[in-house]
Amino acid sequence: MQVASAARSTTPIPAFPFPVPGLNAAGQSLASQPLPERIMRVQRGREIYAEGDMADQLYKVISGTVRTCRLLPDGRRLVAQFALSGEFFGLDGVSHHRFFAEAVSDVVLVAFPRREINHWVERDPAVAQSWQAYTLEKLAAAQDRFILLGRRTATERVAAFLLDLAERGRGPVGTVDLPMSRYDIADYLGLTAETVSRVLTNLRKSRIIGDQGCHRLRILDQDALQEQADEEAL
Repeated sequence: MQVASAARSTTPIPAFPFPVPGLNAAGQSLASQPLPERIMRVQRGREIYAEGDMADQLYKVISGTVRTCRLLPDGRRLVAQFALSGEFFGLDGVSHHRFFAEAVSDVVLVAFPRREINHWVERDPAVAQSWQAYTLEKLAAAQDRFILLGRRTATERVAAFLLDLAERGRGPVGTVDLPMSRYDIADYLGLTAETVSRVLTNLRKSRIIGDQGCHRLRILDQDALQEQADEEAL
């Protein structure tokens, strides 16, 4: 496992990574001490944690993009998640990670000890409620992905992926940042890189999307892209 650089934060970081009643404007608990946190800076392509490592931290992406992956027995790669700026990752196992995490681009992360989070959940009902809501939200997202992979065409998968990135992204309205490669997208959607490229080309030819730089697309026709995503959805 490659080691990422870490440093103490000089920027205020929310004491708990989820919206919780009773936090002040700085994100610090009015009733509890702030959680210890650690800033990590990881270069593109470097590993953040390995499959089988102790799952003792929860991570928030401050900038950049992270992918969590697993290698299947036949050598194929499954991309389970892309964590974007402001999002969390690291809940892929109870005691040990079931996936490995890598930096898609240069990233800055904040790591929260899960032990401290568990202690806070145990003593603060508001935090426990927020933690439960977060984990249920992650479960619902996983179920939605099962439908995406199991019952949708290649065009529907790519269109839904672009809409999801546009909704989660922090760039200008109507744009989609694509820091990940076509191979990353293919391994996330259960397609081949050639199929992903073909679908994107068809969407460009139909004037539904357009290029805006090397790693950014612009949605030219939101309704048409939504129709592509929902065309044969259940």
